[in-house]
Amino acid sequence: MAELTVPPGGGWLVADAEPEGVFTPEQFEADARLMARTAEDFLRRDVLPQVERIEAGDHDLMRDLMRRAGVLGLLGAEVPEVYGGLGLDSRTGALLAEKLNWQQSFALTHEAHTVIATLPLLWFGTHAQKSRYLPRLASGEWIGAFALSEPESGSDALGAKTRADLSADGTHYVLNGTKAWITNTAFADLFTVFAKAGGERFTAFLVERGLPGISFGREERKLGMHGTSTRRVVLENVRVPVENRLGEEGKGHYAALCALNLGRFKLEAGAVGGLKETLAVCARYARERRQFGRPLASYGLIQAKLGEMAARTFGLESAVYRLAGMLDEGFSGIQADAPDASLRYHRAAEEHALECSIVKVVGSELYSWATDEGIQIHGGYGYTEEFPMARAWRDQRLLRIGEGANEVVRLAIVNTLLRRASAGRIPLEPALNTAAHATAEEPAPGFHQATHAARIKTAALALLGRARQRFGDGLSEEQEVCAAIADLMGAAFVVESAWLRLRRLKERDFRSRASSLAEHAALLCTEWARRETLPQTEAALLRVSRTGRLDSEDMRPLYPLMAARTGADAIGLRRELARAVLDAEGWPWPDW
Repeated sequence: MAELTVPPGGGWLVADAEPEGVFTPEQFEADARLMARTAEDFLRRDVLPQVERIEAGDHDLMRDLMRRAGVLGLLGAEVPEVYGGLGLDSRTGALLAEKLNWQQSFALTHEAHTVIATLPLLWFGTHAQKSRYLPRLASGEWIGAFALSEPESGSDALGAKTRADLSADGTHYVLNGTKAWITNTAFADLFTVFAKAGGERFTAFLVERGLPGISFGREERKLGMHGTSTRRVVLENVRVPVENRLGEEGKGHYAALCALNLGRFKLEAGAVGGLKETLAVCARYARERRQFGRPLASYGLIQAKLGEMAARTFGLESAVYRLAGMLDEGFSGIQADAPDASLRYHRAAEEHALECSIVKVVGSELYSWATDEGIQIHGGYGYTEEFPMARAWRDQRLLRIGEGANEVVRLAIVNTLLRRASAGRIPLEPALNTAAHATAEEPAPGFHQATHAARIKTAALALLGRARQRFGDGLSEEQEVCAAIADLMGAAFVVESAWLRLRRLKERDFRSRASSLAEHAALLCTEWARRETLPQTEAALLRVSRTGRLDSEDMRPLYPLMAARTGADAIGLRRELARAVLDAEGWPWPDW
C-alpha cells in the first residue's frame, strides 16, 4: 500500500494539521464537476418531477429510475473499470451523493445499492464473484440490497440470529432467519446476507432473489422515506452455493463494518446537498413572504437562522471532503483484481472508521436541526405537505438511526480511539499527558499551533485522560461521559476542517468574497462548538469528580474550551452570511 500523506485514522487528534494535506471542494477538477452536473441534471429532469409517484411508493418507477441512473454511470461510479464501472474516486462519489440528495427516498435507494450493497462485494469478493455480479450492479441491470439488521438486532449487528449450516457434501449452505429494515427489497436482485455459520461464525453470503425459500414481508409504514422499499427478508432453508460465500467463514464482520463506515460517510455527503437545498428553499421563502408589511428576510431572528445554517453547513462540507481525501489516500493504487486486493481494501475501508463515525453524528444532527429550523421559517406552511420542508424533515430523521444509532456511534468513536492507542497506531499517551496540564494561559500544550481547533482537541484529550484515570476499564459503561468526549472530538474535527479550508482559500485569493464569508463561517463554527460542548463537558467532569463541585484541578479540561472563545460579533457575522445567502438565493459560495 502506498504510504499515506495524511495522518492515520484518528492521528489528527494528537497532532497539528496543515492545509496542504487536506482536500477541499474547491480542488475538484473538471471531470468530477461534469459527473456532478450529470447527477444534478438527472435529479431535476428525471427524479424531482416524479415526487408524487415516488412518495406514493411506486416501486416500479423507482426501479426504472435506478436503471436510468445506471445508464448514466451513476451506479457504477466507484466500481473499477475492469468490472464494468467508471473507476472514480471517493471524492467524486461523495459529490454525486451530495447532488442526488434532495429527493431523499431516491438518494437512500441509490446509497443502499452503490455503497453498502456493492462495496462489500468489491472489497471482499473473489474475482469470479466480482466478474459475475459487479457489471450487473454497475449498469443497473441488477439492484443490490444489504441484509444485516434483524428484528432483535439493529445497531448490535453482530448479535444476529440468522444461521447458515454447511451441507454434508460441502456444496452449499442452508440459511434460516429473518432480516429486517432492508432497503430496496421490493426490487433487489442480489442480497448481501449476514448469517452465523454453524450458529457461531459471522459470515457474509451473496443471495440471489430467485432462490427457493426466500420470501418478503409487507412494506413497513415509515415516518419518512416513503418512496423507498423497506421490508423483511425471510430465509427458510435457502440453499446458497458455497461459491457465494463472501469472504472467509467468521470474517463477515469485516464486510459489515467496513460497509457501514462508508455508508456513514456517504449519507453525510448526501446531507451536505440536502442542507444546501434546505438553505435555498428557506432563502427564497424568506424573500417572498411578507409579515407586518416587511419581507420575512428582513428580520434579525430569521437572518440568524439562515446565517447559522450556512456556517454549520460550511463546516460539515469541509469535514466531509477532508475525509473523502483521506479515504482516497487509502484506496489509491489498489488493483481491484489483484490477489491481495481484499486485504488492501479492508485496510483502507477500516482506516478512517473514526472519522466516518464523526461526520455521521455531526451531519445527521445538523440536518435534523436545519430542517426543523426550515419548518419554523415557513411557519404554518412548513407544517403542511404542500411545501417541501415537511418531507425533508421526515426523511432526514432516519439518518440519526440508520447505519448505527448515534448513541452507539458516539461510544464507537471513543472505543475506536482507545483500541488504536492500545495497538500502537495512535500516540495517545503523550497527548493525554500534555493535555492534562492545560491552563488558561497555555491552553494547548503539545500543539505547535494554539488554534481554536487545537484548544478543542486539548479539551477532548484532557477529559478523556481524567475519565480514564477515574473509571479505568469501566469507562465504556460511563456512556454520558464517553458521549461528551466523542462530541468534543467531532467538534474539533469540524472546526479544524473549516479553518484549514479557509487557509487554502486565502492562499488562493485572500481578498475574495468567498474567503471573507468562509472566515465568518469558521468563526461561527467555533462558537457553535463551544456552545454545544461546554455544558456537556462540565456535566461529564461533575460525574468524574463525584463531589458535586469542581475545584481548579477538576476544571482543567474546561480551560481550553474557555480559551477557544473567538471574541467575534456572532450576531453580525450571521447577518452578513444571511445577506449573502439571500442575495444568492441559497449557497453563497461559488461552485468552483
